[in-house]
Amino acid sequence: MRKSAVIFMLIFTLVMAAVCSGCGAGSSSGAQPGGESSQSAGKTGDAKGDGTASSQTQGKAGDEKAGGSASPQTQGKTGGDAQIPDTNESAVTDWGTADAGTKADIGTKDGSAPSKGSASDFSQVIVDNEELYFAIKNVRADAALGYTWKAYVENRTDKNLMFSFEKVSVNGVMCDPFWAEVISSGKKGNCEITWMRDALQKRGIDEVTQVDFTLNVYNDDDYTEAPLMHDPFTVCPLGEDKASETVRESADTDQVLVDNDSCSVIVTGFEPDNSWGFAMQVYLVNKTDKDLVFSANNTSINGIMCDPFWADIVAAGKRSYATVLWDKNALAENEITEVKEISLPMIVYSDDDIGTLLVDETFELTPGN
Repeated sequence: MRKSAVIFMLIFTLVMAAVCSGCGAGSSSGAQPGGESSQSAGKTGDAKGDGTASSQTQGKAGDEKAGGSASPQTQGKTGGDAQIPDTNESAVTDWGTADAGTKADIGTKDGSAPSKGSASDFSQVIVDNEELYFAIKNVRADAALGYTWKAYVENRTDKNLMFSFEKVSVNGVMCDPFWAEVISSGKKGNCEITWMRDALQKRGIDEVTQVDFTLNVYNDDDYTEAPLMHDPFTVCPLGEDKASETVRESADTDQVLVDNDSCSVIVTGFEPDNSWGFAMQVYLVNKTDKDLVFSANNTSINGIMCDPFWADIVAAGKRSYATVLWDKNALAENEITEVKEISLPMIVYSDDDIGTLLVDETFELTPGN
């Protein structure tokens, strides 16, 4: 019995030693997703629409009443003149440059010194307080993947924090870089925030003059905890006097479904051979000072119930190119080989008042005509 007790104590000691040897180990991680897909964080239906744009004039349909959002901050918490730390960027990938053969690049693309339009010397402190520091260090319009901000972030808390953008628009058009970054407690980090080149081109954006976004910062280990920051900001890389909106001009083929005091919904085209299924491209205009939700439910194709993957949030006073997509598998299951008729019940409501519908109407569409 005594021998068994001794053996047990030896085993217990070895186990405790192994456990203690692992104590104190830690790691930090970051995430920087990119790409062009459906909207994250509750925002779906990312823009894939076509259309030309005019950066100074209003469109012929649906834009003349577009409003503005409520006073986003243009200089951050402490103003744009604070000094940004000179940080080590060895962990950041090289900028790279766009292929000289790429058509309609945003900014320079031949590797030469960027023009004024690339805003390469732009920097701005967005937030500087006891808990957070966030600053734009530099801008490259001709980075390898597209228009890119180099940013510097500090986590001054004892929590692991997730930094991300929400409700992002470029020149007044919804366009999300799908950026998020985890900074461990008490750590600092360099990161890149990129708007993909083809996403800007699809929205007719030749030069980035104004970016509006909500900076969301929360405890990465406890999503139920109130965010440390959820505030709107406006950045004008070329100066506030250069800020302009990119507005789509109407086309003869447009089908205007809605054009009232609150919003506009315009069908700009159909894609029967979309790689994901059958797609309908729409242009959305929010004319209010509230964020609006656009969606469609109980939709039918050729008389057969078949709902699309679509819901879109358009920030106050902004516009959006969206794709209403019927998945190819759903079409195949319903033996739909050709879309002849679409019955589209659409609703639009304010994000903070789902009980009041601004649009509640069913539209009958014939894509082939």
